[in-house]
Amino acid sequence: MEVLSLLRRAHQAGLAVILSDDQVIVRGPRRAEPLVRLLAEHKTKIREALSGSWPARQREALAHWSALHSDLEAESLAWGEMQARWHRLHGVQTQESRCAGCGEPIGGLPSLDLQDGARVRLAKIACIIRYGERWRGEATRALIAIGLRPPKGTDVP
Repeated sequence: MEVLSLLRRAHQAGLAVILSDDQVIVRGPRRAEPLVRLLAEHKTKIREALSGSWPARQREALAHWSALHSDLEAESLAWGEMQARWHRLHGVQTQESRCAGCGEPIGGLPSLDLQDGARVRLAKIACIIRYGERWRGEATRALIAIGLRPPKGTDVP
């Protein structure tokens, strides 16, 4: 089985697949247990896929952003790009019917549909802030676990 396809399936099922030290950690809904077992069968290839291209991609992003920005700004922009990339590929997806920030049902309340498929309630600005902090924190921890270094001054949750 092709590993990237398997990781995509895991993401679509709402699973987060994270590399931490030498372990592949999978979090998500219980209904995805058969997929978790499949991931376990391919953990060596998953570990390679999660760690292999990230350092090279970070160097490319830094080179790109350095062309038009100061070193400090370029590092921050490149790190943000890496966080967004990790989140898009491996972040936990929230249920469409629930606010990604507070977890409460959205129902008929006004909401904002985000690019990653999450929804947040518009009535509470804290919801979008909380959601952003959560996914960026997850991405930061995962990127550090695979050996990337955040810019100096980055809050590491």
